[in-house]
Amino acid sequence: MSAIVGLFDRTDGRVDVETVVPMHDRLSHRGADGGGRWADDCVGLGHQLLATTPEAAFDDQPARDGRLVVTADARLDNRSELLDALPVSKPPATIPDSELLRSAYRRWGERCVEQLVGAFAFAIWDIENRSLFCARDHVGVKPFYYCLTDELFAFATELKGLFPVPGVGAIDETKIGDFLVGSFDDETRSFYESIERLPPAHAMTVGTESGDVDVRRYWDLDPTRTITLESDAAYERRFRELLEDAVRCRLRTDGTVGSDLSGGLDSSSVTVVARDLLDAEIERNGGVSRSLHTFSNVYEDAPSSDERDFIETVIDRFEITPHYIFDGAGALVDYETMWSYFDRPPHNTLHFARWEKTKRASEIGVDVMLGGELGDSAVGYGLGLLPQLLRTGRFRHLHRELSSMGTLVGAPVRHLLVRHALFPLIPDPIRRQYRRLRGRPVLEEASNPTLDPEFVDRIGLRARSRRHATTSTAIRRIDREWQYRSITSGMNAANFETSDLIAGTFGIEPRYPFTDRRLLEFSLAIPPTQRLADGMTRSILRRSVSDLLPAKIRDRPWKTMMNEAFYDALATEDARLRTLVTDPGPLEEYLDVTAMAASLERFEAAPASRDARALWRALSLAAWLENHS
Repeated sequence: MSAIVGLFDRTDGRVDVETVVPMHDRLSHRGADGGGRWADDCVGLGHQLLATTPEAAFDDQPARDGRLVVTADARLDNRSELLDALPVSKPPATIPDSELLRSAYRRWGERCVEQLVGAFAFAIWDIENRSLFCARDHVGVKPFYYCLTDELFAFATELKGLFPVPGVGAIDETKIGDFLVGSFDDETRSFYESIERLPPAHAMTVGTESGDVDVRRYWDLDPTRTITLESDAAYERRFRELLEDAVRCRLRTDGTVGSDLSGGLDSSSVTVVARDLLDAEIERNGGVSRSLHTFSNVYEDAPSSDERDFIETVIDRFEITPHYIFDGAGALVDYETMWSYFDRPPHNTLHFARWEKTKRASEIGVDVMLGGELGDSAVGYGLGLLPQLLRTGRFRHLHRELSSMGTLVGAPVRHLLVRHALFPLIPDPIRRQYRRLRGRPVLEEASNPTLDPEFVDRIGLRARSRRHATTSTAIRRIDREWQYRSITSGMNAANFETSDLIAGTFGIEPRYPFTDRRLLEFSLAIPPTQRLADGMTRSILRRSVSDLLPAKIRDRPWKTMMNEAFYDALATEDARLRTLVTDPGPLEEYLDVTAMAASLERFEAAPASRDARALWRALSLAAWLENHS
């Protein structure tokens, strides 16, 4: 992962290269292949290069060409279309993606971002207009953090790139509240009051005048759009074409390719399609085939979380070099090393697994790591079809789907009817009242039983949780709206930002085929009956790769629950957890120590998800606060 930084003095004060150095140096770990700085007039830009595409060998950023200067962490996946549309004066193989960005801006102006497909975060300084144009990709794979005042605008790939900026450092308590209840709906707030996040699919223009700031969405999915093809087979062919294209363009590298293989439907599909495409390269490359390394966490001590049986069906069928990472890591793995790089508390309960997997890939020499992230949302489960069928009176179709599903998962039809068809139609206020009547926690209490009531009141967390937790029943009635909300959920960007930190630590670029804009647009627009068919969820994906995917994975109707592996990793942090209970330090500002002790006692007696998540968040937050200070 490359990195970008920049500083714009909006008062027209002069910025020299040395002003950018502290920001630039903070991200030096991301510049294995070089770094550069540029400054002139009131703007300074910096770049740290991790070269993961063939064209990146010709990249030299920040780069000026006439009136434009660009710094970009970008991989453009529609290069051929851009090269056809833009004036090209040299061999395409020598044109890095940053140069294409600059040419696109020169032709289309700020609407250039609408022409892009890929993963990117960039800034273009327009000398004539005296403005900075910045953008972040469609789903937020590449991060973009910034500080904005009337006097200055600064941006960086990581939060710590902005620490040298005057006035940065105060912690945002509202963000801490969101973190403690697992809320990701606020896509602009960071853990620091003066640092914001540019949301996915957004661009911003910053000028010299105090009001000369424009932040806008440049792309969105349309949940009302429908694609109608002539047959199920036609949908399968088109989905397969788009998935292959999404994987193919993410194989664009001269380096070593790895794939995150969990044994689930998404990572397995990406892996087998990648291997199939690499095999097809053999004839074009004179009989030379590129290797594909897979990396898999296995949990011998947590059998309910272990997917090795599924993983090995892929390993046994394809020419793959497998690497297994065995359990044993604590939840806060590699404590000292991690906090040298992490500038925010990790939220993912399987943070330890991703860290260990990426570290192993780095040791092997992997440059690019494929992953199945966003697959659940991109393909969709199709379960929104069931309340749709109930609401519109299509009872025969509903019964057929529920009966088939019941046979597949071994559940009574009545249970499935209530859970998947009837319950989604019940308004949220009635659901919450029902939970209260049964003595069950709701809203922030349901997410975290250890919160301090004074903190909850101080930041208005209860009202904030209620606002974010309410989902219109109209949305739940319509399968596409349901899937749209899943794709655009703030949790996705938060996950990508955390994964980016880990990948940046180890000098690897993660690439996610299911984030491809073209695949997302197609998948959302197909009929819900392509997602749920004969009781099988995610049907379109299963059918489209049925010739490659082992039957054991293709036909599995459920996901493996990773709770046991998480509980084991958390239990290894027992000493730290007990210390927090007896000496909570700054956590006392946010958590009720007595409630935290009760959660720990319940967890040790009989681990449950609610207590485990609360303890993990306390542990993660405490470690970050300790290292932040």
